[in-house]
Amino acid sequence: MRYAFVAAVGLLLIAEAAVADQQEIAPGTGLQNSTVISTGADGLCSTATATGDIQAAPVGGAQPNLTEVRCGGNKVADSAAAGDDVQLVAVGGACKNANTAIIDTGPDGIPNSSLTSDDTYASGIALGVPPANKKCVIAGADGVAQTTTPAGDDVLVLTTGTAEANTEVLLCGPNGIADSPANNVAAGDDVQVVLVGNACSAGDVVVDAGPDGIATTRAEGPDLQIKAVNRVKVTIGPGKPSASKTIKLKVSNVEFGSGAPATRSFEITTSSSTCPNGLVTQIDADVVMPGLQVTGAVPLGASVQATLVATVKLQDMTTTNAKAPFRCSFEVNAVALDTAPDVDDGANPEGNTTIIEVESVDKNDL
Repeated sequence: MRYAFVAAVGLLLIAEAAVADQQEIAPGTGLQNSTVISTGADGLCSTATATGDIQAAPVGGAQPNLTEVRCGGNKVADSAAAGDDVQLVAVGGACKNANTAIIDTGPDGIPNSSLTSDDTYASGIALGVPPANKKCVIAGADGVAQTTTPAGDDVLVLTTGTAEANTEVLLCGPNGIADSPANNVAAGDDVQVVLVGNACSAGDVVVDAGPDGIATTRAEGPDLQIKAVNRVKVTIGPGKPSASKTIKLKVSNVEFGSGAPATRSFEITTSSSTCPNGLVTQIDADVVMPGLQVTGAVPLGASVQATLVATVKLQDMTTTNAKAPFRCSFEVNAVALDTAPDVDDGANPEGNTTIIEVESVDKNDL
């Protein structure tokens, strides 16, 4: 038989470069999905969207999939979905809390489900009636309204050619410090809500879009990425109790902004493992220094190598069939020491994590 150990890396690609404090609106755009035209009192959308905006509700229909029924005080989903409503928590299932959504209005947006026991309707919901003043047309990718004239009793919420004002551009990241100055990408009217260097709580607004609603600020702060350098295979030979391979990793510092330090310290951690305990050993965050280093440092705009050793032992093998090999996986993370245990302030933390997949059989099973 053949034993194969495969380290396969999934470095997730993102449309925007990874950023630090949490970026909610991309620079140069307004808030996507902001309401341009609402459905009005009858709850039905009568307005067709102009190019660039998005039809949130079909013409002649209601906004779909709104929360309809919430769990009551007994924290059990008692009500059953009717019509095309969607059951979010199975009837008789436990709710996380008394306000958990258990049914939504489905594709037609009309509430069709009757209440049972102490379940309640969400605010604005009445059986058989389209909810009023919901989204009919929303802003598209640039966050700027394009649709000019509402039809029927629809209501123009956002003037054509404008974006929704004072929306959240940056939120405070896990390090609890506001890192980003407003208007650091272009001249604009973004508003500094929390001064740079001041403490904040994760999720607090650090910068908003100002009166024009267009973001001119890009997030700054800790931002690392990791990927594996090599693809490796290893064989457990006859009479051997185990086999090991060193996996090389590359950690990159992709921070943005003039306030970024010359280097960023980090550690390598593992998580979400389906592998046997003890499979990952000898993590080294700095391969240049002799011995195993718990932490490393990566210069701004540069990359460094780290390593770990993966060892598969015979006693951990749960199959001896080469056509149905033993498989497991684990995640390897580059964690900024400034934000530990959170990986960093990046809005796309997936870049900090790479997945190592293990597939194995051994020659002792011949």
